Amino acid sequence: MAVGRYLGELVGSSTWVMASLGASALLVYVLPSSPMAQPWAVIGGNVISAVIGISCVYWVKHPSFIAPVAVGLSILCMFLLRCLHPPAAAVAMITALGSVTSFQYVLFPVLTESVLLIMTGIAYNNLTGKRYPHVSILNKPKDENLVIRESDIDKVLSRYNQVIDINRSDLASLIEQVEMRAYEYKLEGIKCSDIMTAAVLSLEVSTPLEAAWKTLRANHIKAMPVIDRGRRVVGMVTVEDFLKHANIDFHQNFGQRMRGFLRHGLKGIEKTLTAYPDAVGQIMSKKVRVISDSRNVLDLVEVFHSQGHHHLPVIDRHQALVGIITQSDFVAAIERSLRK
Repeated sequence: MAVGRYLGELVGSSTWVMASLGASALLVYVLPSSPMAQPWAVIGGNVISAVIGISCVYWVKHPSFIAPVAVGLSILCMFLLRCLHPPAAAVAMITALGSVTSFQYVLFPVLTESVLLIMTGIAYNNLTGKRYPHVSILNKPKDENLVIRESDIDKVLSRYNQVIDINRSDLASLIEQVEMRAYEYKLEGIKCSDIMTAAVLSLEVSTPLEAAWKTLRANHIKAMPVIDRGRRVVGMVTVEDFLKHANIDFHQNFGQRMRGFLRHGLKGIEKTLTAYPDAVGQIMSKKVRVISDSRNVLDLVEVFHSQGHHHLPVIDRHQALVGIITQSDFVAAIERSLRK
């Protein structure tokens, strides 16, 4: 306001502030993501309303109809020009009731102070970590079959026959969050025991390498848990473990190198790791992530997505192996829950 008063003295105008400026400031500072607080809405809405208000003073002869006509026309024009700004309707009313006849009023204070408000709004919102002006950015979804487009949102909003004070991108984000919460709700009642493969094949620490390899190949699986006599998981052995310790060079004959490894064992590494030379205990991964059969399947999201696991042994309350869950099991569980 101080700047407006100073500029008013420079241009010789006695009117140096808009009565509706406070309401406009509230939208710009407090609701910067609102479509009604964007620069075009503030500047366009105020300027158009001022022009209409002054024009109505000239055109509408009956004093009782000047203000209603000015307000109605300003709202209509703002709606058509997509610059709806509620405080601007007050600009039209005050201009009409004040019998303002000079179009200089449109340039100052209306246009000038609207621009100043936008400039200070940009500075304030960016300093406080809020994006202003608010630009609608819809991130490309990972699933190309689930595309939320701005045109689709506009069609849905048009059915309400009213303006909803929320930005398109915020609305799209809200829809995605609601959908995700709905998915979570469907999965909340599913336990790991419901989706695991109970008939899980396992190995013992002392299982010979050749027998372990044949088991993996015969059953077309990539990983198997290794257990002790109490069925507690002590490791995990994968096809990659065999390839790594066999020192496979794919430029050589794969079958010959693997057969040599299985026949002669681990001559190239220290055999004191376990009491069973040339056995699964020599090559298994000892750091194994397991999950309880009573845990919710939602707990698998971080394990499979963030930690990169592909096979997860499932244990009961006695720490004994009771099953295994793969990424395929998890995806299938989600698919089944969405069909319900």
